[in-house]
Amino acid sequence: MLDIERIESGKVAMTPQECDAANLMRISVEAMQPLMQEASISLSVSPLSLRLFVDRDRIVQVLTNLLSNAIKFSAPGDTIELSAKRTNSPGEAEMLCFKVKDCGRGIPPDKLEKIFNRFEQVDASDSRSKGGTGLGLAVCRSIVQHHGGRIWAESTMGEGSAFFVALPVALNLVPEAKEVSAVKRVPANSNHPLILICDDDASVRAVLKNLLERQNYRAIAVESGQEALQQAAQYQPDAILLNLMMPQMNGWETLEALKAQINTKNIPAIILSGILPDAREAPPDGVDDWIVKPPDEHLLFQALERSLRKKNRQTRVLIVEDDVDLAQVLITLFERHGIETYHAQTGREAIQLSQQIMPDLLVLDLILPQYDGFAVVDWLRQHNALCYVPLVVYTSKDLEDGERERLRLGQTVFLTKGCITPEQFEQRAIALLDRVVQGKEENRNDAG
Repeated sequence: MLDIERIESGKVAMTPQECDAANLMRISVEAMQPLMQEASISLSVSPLSLRLFVDRDRIVQVLTNLLSNAIKFSAPGDTIELSAKRTNSPGEAEMLCFKVKDCGRGIPPDKLEKIFNRFEQVDASDSRSKGGTGLGLAVCRSIVQHHGGRIWAESTMGEGSAFFVALPVALNLVPEAKEVSAVKRVPANSNHPLILICDDDASVRAVLKNLLERQNYRAIAVESGQEALQQAAQYQPDAILLNLMMPQMNGWETLEALKAQINTKNIPAIILSGILPDAREAPPDGVDDWIVKPPDEHLLFQALERSLRKKNRQTRVLIVEDDVDLAQVLITLFERHGIETYHAQTGREAIQLSQQIMPDLLVLDLILPQYDGFAVVDWLRQHNALCYVPLVVYTSKDLEDGERERLRLGQTVFLTKGCITPEQFEQRAIALLDRVVQGKEENRNDAG
């Protein structure tokens, strides 16, 4: 799980290098030979020599994980397949697609996407009979997405399953290297606003990215609605420039999906399209502004400034407390100040929810089920965007100096349950929030 978190937060840097696809397949097969022999499984390999610009060890990790799963769910005497082919769909970058196919029981249609989620397995009994944590495919997805690729599964019940990994072909090493390492060019603590550009036209993406960066914005450019959803959830941009006419998932569908997710619904969306809006009507719900292509620079930056002012969203607090009654008291305290408040009962929920909402303040109990408060803080320290989150440690535990140091993140306040009244808690917590909000305003003014 830490591997996934570090990859997705950018703590694990990908180290791309020129690789041959056939060699990656060979290394993966050699690593799996002992397991195949033990399981009496045969392997059919159809290698393809094609140049990729990837982190070799990470892609081998993906292939060996897929091969390992195929072996686990095949019967003695079965043959699994590893192959590769070049794909070149109109309007899309040239890709190399690896395929791992087994002869297992198959995957139900409603599970084909869910199996890439954390702790998800086709059958709960698999963790006992087959082994594994249910994290392998989630790790694979994180690695592949950070290479600008995608991973998916297809299956027929009773006939087996096939897993596909599509990666960009290194036709031009320098541009491909930039695309793969794009995650490292998005500094988490920069005061400059981060803008996500979503447009299927590569020339539009390049022009907009250059234009924004010359004006001291940071920019991420993606070519599809699916990528926009992934990048918006991961990087929490300050605004999104969204084209409407895109294949597979158009701009309206992308906007609807963004607004349906708790962690992206408040990101301002500016339509950037060749389609003219209806001047007689207000912008549709969820649309902060509408710019017509080709964009007038002055109008574009005016729209961004308006959206960024709006982005100064309602302050968010995450309360991590397994005592539901106490949590409700704290929620009521914050909500009467107009503060958006969320609740997690376990350490695992705290880790997951903190990524989704990116809280301005964390109120943390230490004695929790599924990872205690110390483990939550240890994880937060590994996350680029959460390692300085202000923290109120609210616990009945008597803390030693060393424990207090372990728990410090950003501005940190220690409050002891039973030793302060709810009014005192409210006063201290709101004062901390006020300092945090004031600090953000000063940073924005300095950046401007």
